[in-house]
Amino acid sequence: MSEQNSSLHDVISKGNVPEIHSTILASDFVLISTSKAGENDDDTVGALTAELEEVEVLVAFTNEANAKIFVDAMADFFEEDESIDGILVDGAAMLDYMTEGYGLLLDAELEINTLMAPNVTAKVLALQA
Repeated sequence: MSEQNSSLHDVISKGNVPEIHSTILASDFVLISTSKAGENDDDTVGALTAELEEVEVLVAFTNEANAKIFVDAMADFFEEDESIDGILVDGAAMLDYMTEGYGLLLDAELEINTLMAPNVTAKVLALQA
């Protein structure tokens, strides 16, 4: 894991909202998007979300390699006719994807992953305004 990725996980686990915000803004992320053949791209654009511990979360990865590990590990989760794409976004763009009331699951299914609770995410998003 790169130093930047490790730092991001550490910062989120410490809970210092201004530091989380600035670290996210200084980072890049990979979001997963799926689509089926024949679907209109306008209808399918969106990032992978999940429910974890009764919390809705945006699933994001700190790099393309981590996203690939997730997709490979979760192959049974995706349908055979689905196209799976990684969308590289900067931290500000990722925060723009965040839906009110959602948390952030970073590097899902990896040895080191981090869940940012919705209340923390709301505080981080408030700094975007």
